[in-house]
Amino acid sequence: MKKYEKMLVGFNNEDLNCYSSQGDWLYLANKKDTKKGLFRLPNYLHFFVSLNNERMPSEFGVVKKIEGYVTAVDLARLDYESRKKDVSFIDEEILGQYEEFLQKVNVQPEHTPMGATWLETILPKKTRKLRVHKKFFTGMSKDEKKSIFEFDIKDKS
Repeated sequence: MKKYEKMLVGFNNEDLNCYSSQGDWLYLANKKDTKKGLFRLPNYLHFFVSLNNERMPSEFGVVKKIEGYVTAVDLARLDYESRKKDVSFIDEEILGQYEEFLQKVNVQPEHTPMGATWLETILPKKTRKLRVHKKFFTGMSKDEKKSIFEFDIKDKS
């Protein structure tokens, strides 16, 4: 199992629809997660949730180096436990999704903001795939970005 040194974490900023606490680990929201009435998103956008009992929604996350490392198994276990689901249901196919998420996060440099969008293709058949990608905040100055995205986290695992 591959070990990853970076994780997507939350930052609390209501202007950017980010309601998870600063430093909370984030993962893609599943069908049962809600935005808790805090914000609305167009149907092509998706959001993350914090991996704790509250599962607070965030439209964006930021890549941070963590103390130690995280594996796809650790991430899957955290997600399942926060959803109050039995961790024995985690199989290789499910682990592949967590692995793919961690790979996308770890490719990015630290302090990189990330978002999630649905990529729809119509031909040859209609498909919908969730992508995790770097998010550009073009309307912000470098200082604004630095004040929001560059912070230190304490290890929460």
